[in-house]
Amino acid sequence: MNHNTNGNQEKKCELYSKVCVAGSIKFVISEPRGEKEKNVEEKFSCNLATILARDREVVAVALKLFPNKCDVYISKNEDWKREDGNYINKIKANLKSISKDAPVTLDAAFDRSDVGDLFEAIMDYCSTKFESRLNKLKNDITKRRQSQYILSFIEFAEFAGIEDVNEVHGYEISEICNSYYKKVKDKTVIDDPENWKKFLRHLRKVGSYDSALVDITACACNEKYKKQFSNVNMVVLKPVIVSRQPIFSWANVIQKFIHSTKEYEKFKKRCLDDDFILGRLKEIYGTDSNANPQLNNEKIEQRLCLHAAMNILKYIIDQRNKNPVFIAVSKHCCYLCELYIKFARSKGYQIYTSGAHNNLYHRWVLPDTWDITIKEDALKYMIADLDRIIREELEHHVDIKARSDSEGESGVLNVLIVQKSKSCSKPGKKKNN
Repeated sequence: MNHNTNGNQEKKCELYSKVCVAGSIKFVISEPRGEKEKNVEEKFSCNLATILARDREVVAVALKLFPNKCDVYISKNEDWKREDGNYINKIKANLKSISKDAPVTLDAAFDRSDVGDLFEAIMDYCSTKFESRLNKLKNDITKRRQSQYILSFIEFAEFAGIEDVNEVHGYEISEICNSYYKKVKDKTVIDDPENWKKFLRHLRKVGSYDSALVDITACACNEKYKKQFSNVNMVVLKPVIVSRQPIFSWANVIQKFIHSTKEYEKFKKRCLDDDFILGRLKEIYGTDSNANPQLNNEKIEQRLCLHAAMNILKYIIDQRNKNPVFIAVSKHCCYLCELYIKFARSKGYQIYTSGAHNNLYHRWVLPDTWDITIKEDALKYMIADLDRIIREELEHHVDIKARSDSEGESGVLNVLIVQKSKSCSKPGKKKNN
């Protein structure tokens, strides 16, 4: 028993060490996976995730419907606070009170005092994140005020009674943005496509609060869900934090793939000469007194957390629930979460999520399921994929070096080869959300 436990811990250390190495040399693993068309229940989960994400935290939601009740599983990356519990209870009470009176028209629901109180509570709870998103939108308006699409939005807002969009806050501007986004989301702006896409994204995010409020209320008003939402149960999952996870050094892991000291030093130099990779190395491994990354330090420990979607998935696996389950996440799943979901599907679990951005975060925890076989198989599966990522990056390095030596390219041209080669995957900058 002790031998198995020690072996498992060694494998975990190997996993998290390779997560750190892979995340340092290749942050963006593959193309993002977009969202599929959602049904009413899936939209409900996505909207609930939106209004539960208070600041920079990530929240996941899964809805399970029964004939006479429903369970809503809620998880987030960090600890829950007392005000979080009070807020969740308010949402629960609102769903119950409206559903008991269903069917109710939306207009009638919006006239109710309990719905009005909930709307205020949501905008107050989400105020930090909402203001951050609103400021990005206002920045678009200020910078490109003479653009036709900005003028069109201002005209739309004025028609709705808003004299100055920069002076409007809270639910009113969210409602305007949601309405305008629905009107123009399929429009193409040829003369300024990139800024138009960014403006659309900011519009959608500011308007998402109004969209969430309306859709959640509509579900509660619907007679179809009367029995379920009038007996709704909110299951708040406890977060999982690993405060001190030892990892092997960057040099230790890389030298298991590059046995030649000379080639290792060349690869290390390439990484240190890349500003993006250098920044990642410093972030993950810390710095010494000369501000250099500690690539040989064997005493580094990381603080890790179980990502919100993984917490719900762990619960599903522990319950041996192989029915289809949709997990909504306030921020799209990372690469490792998406990879683990693929593993879970190979074991018969029908898990679906609301999209993936495929960035690799090093503070990620493997779900610690009760099923020992799944736990051990997952470790092997994840490590094998990380080995592939690291090996491919090292092969790209060797390929680039070989072409450079044979063609006599300068250091500057080497960089151009790295950037232009399809096979090379030098990390790009992380996109803003």
